[in-house]
Amino acid sequence: MTHKADLQPEGRFAGRRALALGTFDSFMKTAATVGRLFVAEGASLRLAALSAEAGQLTARQLRAGGVEESVPVLAAEQLVASRLFRDAHVVVAVVDGGRARELFLALSRADFSREPTRPIVVVASPGVVLTDQLAGFMSRAPADVLCFNTANDRALYEAAAAEIGLDATNAVVTGLLGLDRAARSGTRGRSAIVFFEQPVIPARRMQRTHLLAGLIDLAHRFPDADVLVKLRHARDERAHHSTRFHLDDISRELFARGGRPTNLSFTHEPAANLISRASLVATVSSTVALEAMARGVATRIVSDFGVSEILGTSYFVGSRCLAPLGELSPAMDVAVDPQWLARSGAVATPEPLLAQCAVLIYGQELRGSALPLRPLTPAYGSDGWLDFALGRGGPVAVHAPHLLERPKRRAFVAAVADRLRQIRRFTPRG
Repeated sequence: MTHKADLQPEGRFAGRRALALGTFDSFMKTAATVGRLFVAEGASLRLAALSAEAGQLTARQLRAGGVEESVPVLAAEQLVASRLFRDAHVVVAVVDGGRARELFLALSRADFSREPTRPIVVVASPGVVLTDQLAGFMSRAPADVLCFNTANDRALYEAAAAEIGLDATNAVVTGLLGLDRAARSGTRGRSAIVFFEQPVIPARRMQRTHLLAGLIDLAHRFPDADVLVKLRHARDERAHHSTRFHLDDISRELFARGGRPTNLSFTHEPAANLISRASLVATVSSTVALEAMARGVATRIVSDFGVSEILGTSYFVGSRCLAPLGELSPAMDVAVDPQWLARSGAVATPEPLLAQCAVLIYGQELRGSALPLRPLTPAYGSDGWLDFALGRGGPVAVHAPHLLERPKRRAFVAAVADRLRQIRRFTPRG
């Protein structure tokens, strides 16, 4: 008789340990989702967050992203020194550019020379890359495996890498791995138009007032449909980009003038649940649009403010889904161009990631010692620049140089930099 205790996990990563690392809520959700790809092939999974700012994650935000596990929040130095990190076979990091630089600077200061192995570090994106593509790619370039949403994104990285002599063999195209692609059985009950708000797109108060006024008008035009506004975060919560002009505040002014439509409401319900209910999904440029399109839901990109890189609407050129607020209705059809959707990142192909991680893990074990880390140069600049910057301001001069230029923070930053220099003299690996 086979006992449960005798059963062994199966798959390429049987018996391996994966660590999913995020920062804010959407980052943490994606990291956990990618981590579960390794679980499906036999690995165990732990979660952690890189420290970014106070209150960066709440229990509600984690639950909304499908994360029920406890998530310790650690600074990069603490994390790299911890057994949580060092005992992992693979670390999936879904972090912003600043935290990526912190992580790789901390790794470069760590000593793995006496270790038989080290974690293979994977970096993936929490959403579509709308701005600062190359800056973001170069911040994450020291990863062992660097995941790209689209072939165009990878081509841009490889072209830039060739210009400066950077090894780009760590690049793989995986699509957006954090999307929920579960098929719907169809909408039920009342029609529902779901608008997904973004914290700083658009950024101006006048634009955001127009946006909410248009949604109020939409609710008046279709009294038999629910108009649900999915807020990016509550007023007391944080996100990678926190809202400057929160729709809760703007709504008080607008509702005072004309009343609140009974069929319009704000919600914090998980995005996947809202998409399942929606007759129409609308947003300015949120990644959730790709998730809705991939699930076969009619989706529109609000074009009231034009098409631009700043708004992120440029990403959706060719989708056939741009429309002004005044034309939205719950009866709109699925207009997305299937060829555009196939190139957009909505189609996930995780196999290149899993295969490359398996090769690196097995190769390291055959080697019998930790693999060399990928160098910081030239992605972070020349050896001369790194020596100069680190000598003047320590790691903060590389991962957040703007802090050194704020007079009120200079004394604090200088004290932190001195403390870090005393811990260990940093030597960049070229």
